[in-house]
Amino acid sequence: MGCSKSLYIVGFDAKGVMWDPRTLEPEQTVLDARNTLLKYNISRVVIAKNRKPLGIVTEKDIARFLYAQVPARRLDEIRLDEVMIKDLVAVDEGAGLSTCAKLMLEKQISSLIVVDDKKNLKGIFTKTDLTSAYVEHFAMKHRVKEFMTQKVVTVTPDEPIHTVIMVMSGREISRMIVAKNNHPVGIITGRDLLPLGAFFTHLDSKQRKEQAFIPSGIKAIMLASDIMTPNPITTSEETDLADAAYIMLRNRISGLPVVNSNGILTGIVTKTDVAKALGAHA
Repeated sequence: MGCSKSLYIVGFDAKGVMWDPRTLEPEQTVLDARNTLLKYNISRVVIAKNRKPLGIVTEKDIARFLYAQVPARRLDEIRLDEVMIKDLVAVDEGAGLSTCAKLMLEKQISSLIVVDDKKNLKGIFTKTDLTSAYVEHFAMKHRVKEFMTQKVVTVTPDEPIHTVIMVMSGREISRMIVAKNNHPVGIITGRDLLPLGAFFTHLDSKQRKEQAFIPSGIKAIMLASDIMTPNPITTSEETDLADAAYIMLRNRISGLPVVNSNGILTGIVTKTDVAKALGAHA
């Protein structure tokens, strides 16, 4: 399928992949957002009022908020309009998916809001939805090695969890591979960090101000191996990118370690990489 023809695929636009988002109102709290993400197994909620989208909060935003600073208040005391991302990027229903993929990459975001001509919220779609479109329309077009990231940030299984958190926050990455002797043995994502937010809801004001952004108990005893997903699914450099993307969708994961024939880690391929491939077909 050539690049020009891809624009004429039925449903190959924002309307074809968007879905109704979970929404919260700006006066609701970070705790409400955290609980909603966990309850519905989703990665983001839209903050809206009277059908007007005002912001978005993702699991990555909550993790960054919890671990980049000392929370001075409980999570149920912090309104969403204080922490939400307000610079929303919106498209209309007819926006082409290849163009949308390029826009996501340019803005370094993982979702786009869909609005009507009155700027009312119509839907949302994410890199997961773009990945699904890629699987459907671009099989046998690219191999994993064409778009994978070769320089991979890793930690060892016995790395303290606060080190993992600081590296993920500092490098602004959504996942880390846990490796032993250059073999991937686990993976940690922002979702794995969300349950730790409960530790911040049971401290009084004095305790919260005295802690050094992560409770000492977590620093002392929690290791990467305690929260990682073990035995991660892997792929190879020669795998069809659409096949790797399908594996991500089927297993509800956002990235796959790439290994050679000896099981040695050579890179990682993610939904962001699939979006890059999709954007190449604009």
